[in-house]
Amino acid sequence: MKKIILLFTILLLLNSCSKDDSNNNENPEEQNTEVQENVVIILEENSQVTSSETDLENGIYSIQFSGNLPEIVTNDIIVGDQEEGFLRKVTSVSSNGNTITMQTTQAKMEDVFKDAIIEFDTDLSNSAKMSSGKLEEYKINYLAKGVQFSGNGFEFDFSNTILYQEGALIFEITDGTATFNPNFSFKGDYSLFGGLDFIDFKANNAELNIDLDVSLNASAGVSLPELSTTLADVEKKLNFLVGGAPVVVIVNTTLVAELGASIDSNFDITTGFTNNYILSTSAKYDNDNWTGSFDLSPSLTPKPINMEGEVNIAQNLTITPKVSVKFYGVIGPYCQPEMTEDFTFNIASPSLDWDSNLKVGLDITTGVDIEIFGYTVADFSRIDNFEETVWNAPETLEIVSGNDQIGNQGEQLTEPLKVLVKDKLDNTLPFVPVYFNVTSGNGTVDNQNIMTDENGFAEVLWTLGNNTNPQTVEATVKKADGTNIENTPLIFSALLEANNNLLGTYWNGSQEIFTSLDLSTNTFSNISSLSGV
Repeated sequence: MKKIILLFTILLLLNSCSKDDSNNNENPEEQNTEVQENVVIILEENSQVTSSETDLENGIYSIQFSGNLPEIVTNDIIVGDQEEGFLRKVTSVSSNGNTITMQTTQAKMEDVFKDAIIEFDTDLSNSAKMSSGKLEEYKINYLAKGVQFSGNGFEFDFSNTILYQEGALIFEITDGTATFNPNFSFKGDYSLFGGLDFIDFKANNAELNIDLDVSLNASAGVSLPELSTTLADVEKKLNFLVGGAPVVVIVNTTLVAELGASIDSNFDITTGFTNNYILSTSAKYDNDNWTGSFDLSPSLTPKPINMEGEVNIAQNLTITPKVSVKFYGVIGPYCQPEMTEDFTFNIASPSLDWDSNLKVGLDITTGVDIEIFGYTVADFSRIDNFEETVWNAPETLEIVSGNDQIGNQGEQLTEPLKVLVKDKLDNTLPFVPVYFNVTSGNGTVDNQNIMTDENGFAEVLWTLGNNTNPQTVEATVKKADGTNIENTPLIFSALLEANNNLLGTYWNGSQEIFTSLDLSTNTFSNISSLSGV
């Protein structure tokens, strides 16, 4: 005889829930669902768990009943819908009045179901509803100081949030929002002899938006070890019946920020970026094999970067909505899209050559912890990565003017050699050292090393040298490690005008011909000829 307590309220729940076609997950196969013989269902309507947190951690469940006590013996499986739900195997049992106390161990879903299909879809919205036999509840467990939660799902504003402030370092998110509301779907299939036959967990076209403006200020050199702080913790509870047994699912999401920095001098930076990721990810178990998939459409936009100070800095920030799907309080499927931001700034002394870049990416982990599902199935996880350099400086050097001039030996060219330095976004860059080096012709420039001005320009004057043609000057921008940026050096060329003060003699029979040598073409021309001399 099955020892299953089915209250009249269960039937009312199943028959009174509104039917919503767009969220209806009923499956004809669910009509064949059977539970095991030794399962005892304990519902919140007529019972209360009175154990302390310590007792629960040690597997001791004391349950007070408002009506007749159920019959529970050793090796029974108790299934309850209170809080996160519980699924426990009884190892010893005693009763006192209307309270039953049991020593238990964690049970598995295959201990409950002979044949069952467990299936649901859900997002992270906070709308409580009953649909298709499901009760959905939304709960905010924690919000960090200053963090605001929107009622439209997993949308948070954490502007003016100080991630770290101690000693010489302040790291603040001056403006920040995060949105992540995937539509999760789950399907699990159990059979009497095969245990868990099938799992399909996926998030389709999930949208992750991160918009950040950050400020980092260091009044002295500092090294910050990896810091992790929780900004928000929210959860959604689904409670539905499969074959008369309650299945309790908690979708828990924590928003976590992690920060690391190493700075060797005074420095102040403000920057930001907007990231929009449309992603799909899945984990599937079928025919004793795990498979997974991942698809990503990224859109990344950096914001203006302002820096003050001469410093070497390495700073990284991650913002991660960690989403786990728990059955009866035990983590099953999980999805963690970790948005990464890495900023580096390096400067050499005494040259003041520098380079900086901002990389943004996504590391997403999708997996299933199988502890709650079956005895023989192994856990599964996969990590997918994406990274892009959204800003880099200095990126390019361009010739503005002064190339291909013609002048006289030993004279200064009329037009200066002028260049422009830009970053990856085509913004002009001030305070970048540019090197000008004469590479042929033995000429000179009035300044071999000059900083770009506030508009990103640098220019020098060139005096041509000896009779080499063409004469050249190289312009170069270096990184802090002394290597050139990718498109340098750039080469300026110049030619000498014809120079008539160099005469030569050519003897041709009885004639002596005076000629001139055109140094620009290396050719002779006839000026005059004398005979009878």
